[in-house]
Amino acid sequence: MADDRDRISAASRALADAAAQLTRALGTQAERLLPEVTEVVAEGLREAARELADATGSISDEARSREQRRRRKVDRTRADLLDAAARVFAARGFEGASVDDVAAEAGYTKGAVYAHFGSKRELFLAVARARLGEEGAPSQHTVPGVGPAGVDVGALTDALALSSDDPRLLLAVELLAYALRHPEDADELGGFYARAFDALVEHVADLRRARDAREGRESAPGTTQDDRDTTLGVVALLNVAPLGARLLGPEHITPAAGARVIARLLA
Repeated sequence: MADDRDRISAASRALADAAAQLTRALGTQAERLLPEVTEVVAEGLREAARELADATGSISDEARSREQRRRRKVDRTRADLLDAAARVFAARGFEGASVDDVAAEAGYTKGAVYAHFGSKRELFLAVARARLGEEGAPSQHTVPGVGPAGVDVGALTDALALSSDDPRLLLAVELLAYALRHPEDADELGGFYARAFDALVEHVADLRRARDAREGRESAPGTTQDDRDTTLGVVALLNVAPLGARLLGPEHITPAAGARVIARLLA
């Protein structure tokens, strides 16, 4: 369909160009043979060429409008499928989920899934790229409730509690498990995790320098091994504390306990 529209538009432009050339040729011929009608004929042909050009532009505008509407529909369908897939993979895991499950969750046919993603693996990787790409955004390279002024244990506790109840928590676990189980995709997915970790190291280093400045101490520039070690502990707690609280309950692990330990690491 798009190829047909392109051919029609190209043919219309060619016809308009031909009309313009004919206008010029006839105008020259009429000037030699019939001077008294030269301007009338030439103006008529020029008007025809302008109308044809306007019609060509209208066809092109309509074709672009149809293409934009089609693109928006495609993008909306793809987004719906990714959202549904994230929920299904979080609930059932990669191995337990099926394309039929995703289609049913999204309210589309299985054919629609395959039209956008060639296989369940491609669909899962698209979910992983979207999720891990979001986590790689600069706004995500921080610890909730932690800033240059120090650690707000209450805000950090609230963030960990929300994470414990968030269904996307299981998706994060599934993404990591998939990367470990599928070496053919491990390099790509591992790259996302490495970039996110390195960015969090930078954040921890910034917090260290801000803390040292508050306390009047000289601070090492850049990042240090201590910054990386601290980041490892923070990442472990950000992941394990919500999972442990969800699995074991408050008698063993609470979000507040995780927040207090992170605060000590960053003190």
